[in-house]
Amino acid sequence: MTWNPLKKNHLTQRPTPAPPLLTHLEDRELDIAVQRLIYVEDTIRKLTKEMKKYIEAVLNLDRADQRLTLNLTTCGLAHLSDEFRKVVENYHSVTTQIGKTVQEMAALCQKTFIEPLKKLRDEFILIAAAIAKREELVTTWKYSYNRVKKLQEKKDRTASHIAKLERERRTEEAAAKDLKTVHAQLLVELPMFLDKRLEYIKPSIHAVIMIQLDYYGSATHLFTHLMPVPNTLGSPSSAMVPEVEYQQAVTDQMNRIRALTIVKDH
Repeated sequence: MTWNPLKKNHLTQRPTPAPPLLTHLEDRELDIAVQRLIYVEDTIRKLTKEMKKYIEAVLNLDRADQRLTLNLTTCGLAHLSDEFRKVVENYHSVTTQIGKTVQEMAALCQKTFIEPLKKLRDEFILIAAAIAKREELVTTWKYSYNRVKKLQEKKDRTASHIAKLERERRTEEAAAKDLKTVHAQLLVELPMFLDKRLEYIKPSIHAVIMIQLDYYGSATHLFTHLMPVPNTLGSPSSAMVPEVEYQQAVTDQMNRIRALTIVKDH
């Protein structure tokens, strides 16, 4: 099944209070934790969506750059002057070199940012299931609790009524125990998950920054060297980065990015 970052969030339901079994403070603590998680999941969804849009924009820009420079090289006007022809050819050479890094940059953004955040967002499926389980327990307990109250309000003192009341009390006690156990577990695990989210996301942000620094830095370097150098007798091409040197620099930087923990773990 294809993952769709535009789909609605998994976690949308806030926990239902369960007085008098749970205190106002206990209910409020869980509600605050869930609200924070709802916000975090929505933020992750938006970040993933924007990263996909960013990758698409960079790929489209690269395609446009290469079409532009290719058209310039085949334009008759570019061949009226040898000097201008060399500038145009070098311009196309630069966009071609940059184009070689764009696909890998897109793949690295997918690997270091989108995929880890997708895995993080998948955790919200489990959280939503845990909240839903608690809601079922709240419903079950409230039903039993109200049944006991109604039976207690009756004046009936027959043996059958007393036996029925006792059965309902045992049912209510069991439901209350299950609810309190799950509630207490959520109060421990949800804040723990919130505390660790930054530790998980930080390497992805770091990786994206490194990828962008490499991509935009390389592009700036190439375009800077494309311009004619004052007091240089050679053509603009003399200032171009040799292909072997450029590819080695790109390889070294990509190896650094691949060595990041976030890449190794995924």
